[in-house]
Amino acid sequence: MSAGATRCQFIDGLRGCAALAVLIYHIFIDGLPANAFMADQAWWSKVFVVNGALAVHIFFVVSGFSLSIRYLADGDARGLARIAAGRYLRLTIPIFAICAVTYILMTNGLIGPPQSRPAPLDMYLRFTPTLDGLFEFSLFKVFFVSSKTESYNPPLWTMAYEFLGSFMVFAVLALARTSPARTVMFGALFLALMVGQSLYALFIGGILIADLTIKLRRSPAVGVAGAALCAGGTMLAPFLDPWFDAVDIAVAILLVAGIAFCAPLRVLFENRLGAFLGWISFPLYLVQAPVIYAFSVGGLHHLAAHGFDDATQRWIVGAATLPVAILCAVAFCPINDIAVALSRKFGAAVVSLCDSVRRAPKADPVS
Repeated sequence: MSAGATRCQFIDGLRGCAALAVLIYHIFIDGLPANAFMADQAWWSKVFVVNGALAVHIFFVVSGFSLSIRYLADGDARGLARIAAGRYLRLTIPIFAICAVTYILMTNGLIGPPQSRPAPLDMYLRFTPTLDGLFEFSLFKVFFVSSKTESYNPPLWTMAYEFLGSFMVFAVLALARTSPARTVMFGALFLALMVGQSLYALFIGGILIADLTIKLRRSPAVGVAGAALCAGGTMLAPFLDPWFDAVDIAVAILLVAGIAFCAPLRVLFENRLGAFLGWISFPLYLVQAPVIYAFSVGGLHHLAAHGFDDATQRWIVGAATLPVAILCAVAFCPINDIAVALSRKFGAAVVSLCDSVRRAPKADPVS
């Protein structure tokens, strides 16, 4: 890759750690808390390493960064177009696959009815699964219609933001890359969206971080600046709230920017474990809901039948769910890899077709 490429290796590890944080949050804090202390989301939101909402916000910043870094560095418009053309397939193939898994589990009784699940897991998957509903949700509604009551995978509320945010990134890059004032433009748009407490500010923040990563890569002070930014994000963590606000945006941006700029911090994520977690990050995000609704709830019923009290059930099941979810994510990775490969081929084919149409000789007008 061109300028700044070596700095991108940390993204896999950071994305993977965020996916792991979301899983821990959904098991021990949001889904199956063992006691009132574990269920205190306001308290646990201050512990940013297990703050599920913050981890999702970091996902969005990372998306903006990873989608823009190459184009900002080399200006390859065809490469950007290939990514944009294949984006729908990239997301839809694994989403449809995991929703199909949920459909099978529900229709076969492996995910039981709402009344058989503890709160808050009884709030979701309350509908009767149908093939029409599966296709409608997986291919369209997941991106354009936010409906918790019809979702085959509750954590997929993020996909509407991911999909539209991705195309916001593509549009902003196409319009602003060649401008001498592009950094100022990215910063102004980020601040405007941040003031409005919009989640889309995170995607623009990712572009801004990528732009500064390229421009400041030779600056001797960039490492110190990165450490200071990361420290600032950590100091703001006690002010995080379980509900989204401007502080959440600031912490996510400061942490990602700090790691991006500071080589010693990047090294923490640039290793085999980071690469592995990055590889399973999207699959881990996708499989956690069916694992919790099928394996974890089933485990609670099994332990209850053997006389375990509620808190003990939840600690045991929670500890067992972590490795099971990771193993399921690894098993799901081939589907995710296929989605990546097919989306690249489709994007390349679309760009090639557009090039052919553009180069085709125009017929002479009839006199």
